[in-house]
Amino acid sequence: MMKAVAGKTIQQQILETLRHRLAELPEGTRFQTERNLCAEFGVARATMTKVMVKLVEEGLLSRFTSKGSFVQKPQKPGVPITFLLPCANFISDTIQSPYSLHTHQMLKGVSQIAFDHNCRVQTVTVSPTNYRHDIDWKQLDFINSDSRVLVDDYWYCDLFPLFKERGCKVAFIEHQTYHFKQYADYLANWFVLSTDRISAMESAVKLLADRGCRRIALAQSNIEEKDHPVLHGYKSGMAQCGLQYAAWMDTLSSSNKPIGEVIADFYKKSHFDGLLLDPLLVYRLRTQRSLNYCLGLPENVKIMASDEINYNQQAFPSLSALDLPYDEIGRAAARRLLEDEFRPGQQMFKARIIERESTMYETELSTLVTT
Repeated sequence: MMKAVAGKTIQQQILETLRHRLAELPEGTRFQTERNLCAEFGVARATMTKVMVKLVEEGLLSRFTSKGSFVQKPQKPGVPITFLLPCANFISDTIQSPYSLHTHQMLKGVSQIAFDHNCRVQTVTVSPTNYRHDIDWKQLDFINSDSRVLVDDYWYCDLFPLFKERGCKVAFIEHQTYHFKQYADYLANWFVLSTDRISAMESAVKLLADRGCRRIALAQSNIEEKDHPVLHGYKSGMAQCGLQYAAWMDTLSSSNKPIGEVIADFYKKSHFDGLLLDPLLVYRLRTQRSLNYCLGLPENVKIMASDEINYNQQAFPSLSALDLPYDEIGRAAARRLLEDEFRPGQQMFKARIIERESTMYETELSTLVTT
């Protein structure tokens, strides 16, 4: 019979003894019966039943009617996938920028795979101001060699040394910029998911060229950046289509001007018949009036957004757009991060063209209306 120990009940003592015993047994081993344990410890059946129930609740035993109890090793809580966000309200309902929408799509894809693997996804905001050099490092104290982290773009480049030092598993979203060479030492140890923006822009130029456009212009933010993939793809697309004309503008410098005035001035200088347009400009416009009219463009100028956002469908005419599979990118990133043995590597994702009214011929539009 077990003797009482100061500060502990008989039931607590039996629990501790059986926990140690179970820890030394292989999983699946058939365990002693309640009757034998009652005899061993000299306690009533009701007391031992409570002990056995507690061991089941702790995941140390599994019990089957008519078969008995079997050793079970408790499942360790899985390491969550850490999804980094630049600021707290980046994907809130009040922010509908293309960047936040794409992040939301990726997070949806990550969550789907994590759910299938019984894994948790945690979002961690790294900056109180949405400024990439203003990092709240305390938010990242938990990062270690077991961490699985999804990083979208070089905005987070100040964090790269930390990830390397801690040896965590990283899935990195890359958009074909010159930064790839600059940070090659980091990327070589990560799983890199690249969006093929160059070929996407080439296909957009080809669509406009097939629609009869010969003077295709580009209005995009940050394209003065070295080897910007959108500008690169635009230029190579024009060359592939045999078009000598080329005109582009960086819309970042005109962010404080009315959009209609910006594009109208651009048209006066360039007289284009096709326009590849930054969706940020489209989102800022948000009007139910004719898009060409609001932008100061003739009705025959065909317009296409360089990225897909919700407003493209609401515009008049509805905007054709390039659409990258951000949900699938999220799923692919999560799959790799959840593999038993993490493998660095690279995967490329291509865009599809969603053609809407803004690039269609009049005959197609009339058929569309009829149907």
